[in-house]
Amino acid sequence: MTRSGIRQGIDRFLHWLQATGYASYDPYDIQGTRYSLWARRVYYRQPLLGLPLIAPLLLTEILAPSLRRLFAHRDRFATADAQLLLGFLNLYRVTQEPEFLDKARGLGEDLLSYSIPGYSGHCWGYPFDWQNQRGMWARNTPYITCTPYAYEAFAMLHEATGEARYREIAESTATFVYTDLRDTETGPGAAAASYSPLDNSQVVNASAYRAWVLFDAAQRFGRDGWREKAERNLKYILESQRPDGSWFYATDSHGNYIDHFHTCFVLKKLWKINRLIQRAEVTEAIRRGDAFYRRELFFGDGQPKMFALKPRTGIVRHEMYDFAEAITLGALLRDDIPEAYAHAHRLAEVLCGRYQLKDGHFVTRVYAGGWRHTFPFIRWPQSQLFHALTNLLEATPPSQ
Repeated sequence: MTRSGIRQGIDRFLHWLQATGYASYDPYDIQGTRYSLWARRVYYRQPLLGLPLIAPLLLTEILAPSLRRLFAHRDRFATADAQLLLGFLNLYRVTQEPEFLDKARGLGEDLLSYSIPGYSGHCWGYPFDWQNQRGMWARNTPYITCTPYAYEAFAMLHEATGEARYREIAESTATFVYTDLRDTETGPGAAAASYSPLDNSQVVNASAYRAWVLFDAAQRFGRDGWREKAERNLKYILESQRPDGSWFYATDSHGNYIDHFHTCFVLKKLWKINRLIQRAEVTEAIRRGDAFYRRELFFGDGQPKMFALKPRTGIVRHEMYDFAEAITLGALLRDDIPEAYAHAHRLAEVLCGRYQLKDGHFVTRVYAGGWRHTFPFIRWPQSQLFHALTNLLEATPPSQ
């Protein structure tokens, strides 16, 4: 895809975003209702008994997702606001247009306004109750899968503006990541990082997020003591890689599946870590992981496949979140794995040509048989797709 084509897709999206605003419904908002929390709790304990209970929720999401307006309200989400912010900073670096920096600043203020109090530093989670296989986690529980996006947003705002305030917020966020998350020893010198301050899970991408923040913050703020936990989390990630190059979602009892965007999360964070530490073993893990990823997590036509190993039977053919992560990963790997970068351009062309709607937003997912879910959720995956296209734009030479 040409650079001008990428910019056209971005501009169409920004036209839609300007009209709709940053607040959004969400795939998980119905799941936060009392009925859904109860039904999912039953389903996770006794799947055969719970399936009829959650079936109406699944059918609503597939056939009439807009019905959530009767049960839920629009809200703001840290991962969405942070990735929109990072996308605007990408556009500012590419164009030097002050408008984009102003938008990024505004989103930074919004993010700061709903940082979760009561912890060692700034942190973020979801504004809904989340019933998952490990239990019910209350709204505004901080998560390592949300907080690093805000950390990166404030660190990049500091780089763009030189303002000490943004640096202080980023350092406070890294303090939470270092202090309040738990470590579960998995072997000599290795430990999995928890998903939140409340659990002892062993989720590989969560440990990758944590390791990257601590490696980056140790260097950025001169906190050499933070490297020890980062090293332990990194060792866990490397030791969790399977002989074929893949990673299970988790190494405890809740994660024996391999999916697209979580694999991307791990590869992206390993790449960012290795920019800082430059180790052959990490380079090799990325090479092996990317080889598996490209072999097993794409269909023959080059479009992303959701699972290499499924946790359960599903009816989704294409999840646009996978497009976003694949494009961003390809942009990052431009100099290391040129074919990944070329594939990112092909995916961007498919995304903007087939899955961007007339008003500028993107299809949410495509079900088996071609049924399209077009009701937009900014957290999943509109903000990720915008961020991905701006990553690719920044990685693409002006001559292309």
